[in-house]
Amino acid sequence: MAYPYSQNAKRQRTDNYGIAGECTFAAESIQFEGTLALSNPSTNAVFNDQNTIEDCRPVECHQDNELVCFGLVPSIECKCELHAVQAETFPVHLISSSRFWVSEPSTLVGHIASQHGNMIDGLVSENTLKLFVSCTTETTYTQRNNGAFSLVPCTLDITVYGPMELFDEIGDWFQDYDIFLQDPRTCHLDVRYFNPHRLSSDKSQAGILVSQVIAQASAQVNFQEIYERPDLLDLISGQENLEEAVPSPLLSATLHRHQKQALTFMIRREMGWKPGDTWPDIWETLDNSHGRCYINHITEEYQAAPPRQTYGGIVADPMGLGKTLTMIALAAGDLSMRPSAHPDLTSSHDASSVEATLIIVPQPLLSTWEGQILNHVHTGAIRFRRHHGKTRLGSLEELRTFNIIITTYHTLSADWNAQKDGAGNHIMFEVRWKRIILDEAHLIRNVKTRMSRAIHDLDAVSRWAVTGTPIQNNLSDIAALLKFIRADPYDDSKYFEKDISRLWKSGEDEEAVKRLKRLARCVVLRRAKKTINLPPRRDVKCPVEFHKAERELYESIRHQAILKIDDVLQQEMEFSRSRAYVNCLQQIESMRLVCNLGLRYHTRHDNVASKVSEGWAVTAQKVFNSHRNMHTIVCSQCSLSLDMAESLMDDAIYQDSPLFTRCLKYACSECSHKLRLTGFEMACDHTPRCPVAPVSISTSAMEETFNQSQEKGKGHFQNNGGLPSKVEALLSDLRTLPLGVKSIVFSSWRLTLDIVETGLTKSGIQCVRFDGKVPQTQRQPVLDRFRTDPNVRVMLLTIQCGAVGLTLTEASRAYLMEPHWNPTIEEQALARIHRIGQTQQVTTVRFYIRNSFEERVMEVQESKKNLASVLLSGHDGESVDDSLGALQRLRSLL
Repeated sequence: MAYPYSQNAKRQRTDNYGIAGECTFAAESIQFEGTLALSNPSTNAVFNDQNTIEDCRPVECHQDNELVCFGLVPSIECKCELHAVQAETFPVHLISSSRFWVSEPSTLVGHIASQHGNMIDGLVSENTLKLFVSCTTETTYTQRNNGAFSLVPCTLDITVYGPMELFDEIGDWFQDYDIFLQDPRTCHLDVRYFNPHRLSSDKSQAGILVSQVIAQASAQVNFQEIYERPDLLDLISGQENLEEAVPSPLLSATLHRHQKQALTFMIRREMGWKPGDTWPDIWETLDNSHGRCYINHITEEYQAAPPRQTYGGIVADPMGLGKTLTMIALAAGDLSMRPSAHPDLTSSHDASSVEATLIIVPQPLLSTWEGQILNHVHTGAIRFRRHHGKTRLGSLEELRTFNIIITTYHTLSADWNAQKDGAGNHIMFEVRWKRIILDEAHLIRNVKTRMSRAIHDLDAVSRWAVTGTPIQNNLSDIAALLKFIRADPYDDSKYFEKDISRLWKSGEDEEAVKRLKRLARCVVLRRAKKTINLPPRRDVKCPVEFHKAERELYESIRHQAILKIDDVLQQEMEFSRSRAYVNCLQQIESMRLVCNLGLRYHTRHDNVASKVSEGWAVTAQKVFNSHRNMHTIVCSQCSLSLDMAESLMDDAIYQDSPLFTRCLKYACSECSHKLRLTGFEMACDHTPRCPVAPVSISTSAMEETFNQSQEKGKGHFQNNGGLPSKVEALLSDLRTLPLGVKSIVFSSWRLTLDIVETGLTKSGIQCVRFDGKVPQTQRQPVLDRFRTDPNVRVMLLTIQCGAVGLTLTEASRAYLMEPHWNPTIEEQALARIHRIGQTQQVTTVRFYIRNSFEERVMEVQESKKNLASVLLSGHDGESVDDSLGALQRLRSLL
């Protein structure tokens, strides 16, 4: 490389932080006689999609030829011809020393100011350099009415990468153009950083990585490690040294070792127990002079009557261990050489037996299971059919032509309900299945619900409950699964309570845990996530400080909420308390939204009372969403609790919506249906009756906020200055990542994703979006584009849509924009990227605003993770706080 200055000229190294904070080009046009010398000069270099020179020479394996980053050439003056600008900053391709071009976001041609021509020509001509160029427009311009293009002022930033051997020459050459290289702003290639214009740079010292430089510049991003705490379910982990079964030859996929071991467990469990068997089971036999008796292995108690057989069990491996494929392998074994484990069993009633496996899933997972069968089983080897909607099966003859039937919880619930009402017989309840598999089996943990009763009414030889979270709220959750698999005697909850739960509550915790572990070893398969060799996962939390104006807005809302609660608590009127609770929920949601949206939140806190007076129908859904996040919702008619996870199924049965009163009374959809049929109105204890309105438990409804409904299409936030602090922190971290790293950004609210999307667009970061408003037919194309398009770096995903059914191992980074009340839902979402198929190290980042209500939410999360609280908590149907208790609890959180 030759450079156009005297060899005797002395180059001065300059600390680029010392030049008034930012260096720009000299205003004068400087002409030089020479440029960078090339063996084959050309101004028509070919660039790939990343704007790097395709024909650069191979890098040899020694230090001088190590590819490094030299820094950023900032603020090259240009003009663009374009008809619309979608992003303020976007990547471009250099065509020559005077022109550049880009195809996204719109067809665009740019012109580089002539004073920079020689410098650009030298960079483009040097084929050992890799150049990444971005264009920033000053504002948004549109095409003129006459069709002519507008000339838009803009600037280019060029990040320069090249071999280390050019370190000195690059520094000299740029300085002679009065250009001083700045720190890079984006990590295009995560290589070492050597800037010849920094005082700290020294060729003899090892440079830090580009990503580290950018991270250090992002002062707002301050990660704090989250250290893994013992998993509650470690108590029941076991079955780690099983033999490996030989999978069915019908599978086209190769099973991992732990999946083959799971297959061994399931095959053995489907054989039931027999006298003298060494396999652990609930029951053992003892023969003595008085004959044979049976010992309960859990309690060591005896009985003379033989217990019922249990064929099946609970597969409770953590999320991401490939449970779906393992269950398909079990069903595929029926069609290979494996003999039937129980050929002589007779039906409990006169139903006809079939050799099919029935798989019951939440509605969003129908396509997932079908895709898994198509992907992992040889074509045509297994005949499967969906029983859902218009594709319901109608006859025994039709059913017998299939090996696997896939249906949903709500479909079966509707069939069962229709049969109970005398609306004909339904084939699903008229046969004895070879096997039933419940996916996301924790959904039946409330045994009193119609859905749970319908599932228990199905007849089958073998039963499998599959869930990564067999215990979510309390120990009775696993008791419901034992009831489903017919684990005698613990299919009766009173025995589970007497033999295990009551011991813990009476202080005999050691014996309680010992019994729970014995029981789990017999019928539960649970291995730690470390069972498989996944890449490491790093969990961090990131506290973010409000800007001053954001803090003032937040504090004004908080103080107003406290004053209103204190005022109402001094009154005796229940009516005032219920109105105040509704008002306070709005204030709390406003506080949480300010944490995400900053000054872009269009505050209505000065006029909340008028909003309430607009009508309960306007407010009910948002109050219900917030109340449901914070409390257990119990139906006032049938005393059954509403499971947060039910919204994930998104599969309505009744046309009647659940009902919700302003005094916090709730009627489930089944009870609402009955009320309509009988002509009765939903009652409360107040005179006059409190207003009532229909609400939805769907995914889409849970993503809305008070703010969205109040704006009524006028826009959800005002453009008050810059981006919110939390979004700035997110963008700062995203900019440090190499271009090939894909990330997921989660939020509970679409409103948050709106502003994140705005920030990504301004930063020139392409993204796709997946929330409850995306139609089912468009969801798979969104996922496919994220997985296959290298230019799409981010997926925006609501936590409700992302909590089940998705595998997103193309991403290695996940961000949670706010803490969720339910830590299990959080973990289910973040686990989308850390599962079988992941090849990269994973990082999860949880943002929260320091000294805000979000810290209270995190404290509630911790209490829900506490082992004692889970084991000691009550059961379904317990009453929730009245409005006085709820207000007092909210006051303590504020």
